[in-house]
Amino acid sequence: MSSAVDGNQVMGDSSSPDVSSDGSDERGFTEDVGEHELRILQALRRIMRAIDLHSRNLLANHRITGPQLITLLAVFERGPLTSAEIARRIHLSPSTMVGILDRLEEKALIRRVRHEEDRRRILIHLTENGRELLKRAPSPLQSRLAQALSSLSSLETSTIARSLERVVELMGASALDAAPMLVSGPIREQNADPQPDHPRAAGDCPEVIHSEMSHM
Repeated sequence: MSSAVDGNQVMGDSSSPDVSSDGSDERGFTEDVGEHELRILQALRRIMRAIDLHSRNLLANHRITGPQLITLLAVFERGPLTSAEIARRIHLSPSTMVGILDRLEEKALIRRVRHEEDRRRILIHLTENGRELLKRAPSPLQSRLAQALSSLSSLETSTIARSLERVVELMGASALDAAPMLVSGPIREQNADPQPDHPRAAGDCPEVIHSEMSHM
């Protein structure tokens, strides 16, 4: 659209409006697209800020990260599980899962117990501290979103999904792998506290995640 404006300047016709072949006002169309771009950018920014604020709140008030909270909920909802079973349920790699469990065990929120019959299997149990934390901590953002989406029609949810997937395509991010978690920062647990780090699925976009994001 800038080329159309440039073309008018070269022609020196400042008196007549920009009119396309179908009779629409090109100048108004340009302004309309600019407004939509602004709305899209603001919406994306609000989503990023909501995720960041939720992650910061969890860390500041409960000393826990989003993926750690989701892990605790998986164990709470399904009873004792192996590390591999938890990883499958919450869509994380086994190696990432081990780091999260190590951190939770350090905080005395879970305990690892060998299966009574199959000693090769190690089950993850919640401790009393873990149960108490779940009573105090807010629900994960994706749980709130899922609950809100469940009230929409199938057409509305599929439209939202297609629109977001299109935004991903436009940003050139379709090839990136991403865990279905609304958390800020990388998902992989790296250090041993007191600087918690956010787990990240392989390939998460650092340019998007890094902005104003704290480590899990």
